[in-house]
Amino acid sequence: MTRRVVAALGTFFLLGLLLTACVATGVTVDEDLGVDDAKALAQKLERDITAALPSSMLADIEQQEKGAFLGCTRDGARQWAGGLTATVVGDPLPEDVIGVIADHYRNSGEYRVSLRQDQGDSIVNIAGEHGSLWIVRYVRDRAQLDVDSFSPCIRLPDDVWPGGSY
Repeated sequence: MTRRVVAALGTFFLLGLLLTACVATGVTVDEDLGVDDAKALAQKLERDITAALPSSMLADIEQQEKGAFLGCTRDGARQWAGGLTATVVGDPLPEDVIGVIADHYRNSGEYRVSLRQDQGDSIVNIAGEHGSLWIVRYVRDRAQLDVDSFSPCIRLPDDVWPGGSY
């Protein structure tokens, strides 16, 4: 389990560096959303994504307790970024994992959903308002579901350091 957590954190920080390098333009800031609520929203959807699948399909669900802040606008607004990993049981086909999740969120009408492949892995991007994003990757050969989450873009209060974990 420790290797999975380390691998997830490594992937998370690499992704963070890539996202920070190209801060999104056109992203609006949710001026009314606080830090705790942004984090709670991102983590809730991580759990909801796993709940879209049959409970017998997943085991060992591990949600990161802490995440980091990434820049999301040129004027210093931030997103809380975290993640979740789960073991996929029974070697299902990608469409039985990623396809089910994509259909669930596409049918909700609240999110923009896109599917893609990367290095043989099936991925669904679930995009919400204010730059929020959940990237769900099924790594079939490792029997692993990875969810990287990015909260809506918010303003940090003065007493929250953007470089710390939260």
